[in-house]
Amino acid sequence: ISKYKLNKGYNNIKIIIKNKIKDLRYMFDSCKNLENINELKYLNVKYCTNFKGMFNYCLSLKDITPLENWDVSNSTNFSEMFSGCSLLKDIKPLKKWNVLNCTNFKGMFYDCESLNDITPLENWDVSNCTNFSAMFWSCLSLKDIKPL
Repeated sequence: ISKYKLNKGYNNIKIIIKNKIKDLRYMFDSCKNLENINELKYLNVKYCTNFKGMFNYCLSLKDITPLENWDVSNSTNFSEMFSGCSLLKDIKPLKKWNVLNCTNFKGMFYDCESLNDITPLENWDVSNCTNFSAMFWSCLSLKDIKPL
């Protein structure tokens, strides 16, 4: 990453990438005021294998639409990616993600208190995953797990 800059209020991000990213672990960890991630729609994550805790405890994050066209097919680790994102309610942007190579979903949505619909995940092929522990732990609004 050649330039990584968060504006004064940590609400918006401007990012310029020049290399093939392989690890985004905890990139925005605890950015509690981060709301706007629109610039991430341009981020090429094709070579990234580790998204662990990328948005961990981004308490203000609600809209993850910019992530919907990400090619995450090489990732093996989504653990804690959205853990603690208490305002995250809509995960439809993740519907088309190819997660076949992922082996670890531990706590991916841990403590996402507003998440109430996991239907977008119903067509995920998780046949290679070995760790689902606490994936939906403390998702207080979740009422139906039929999609799984």
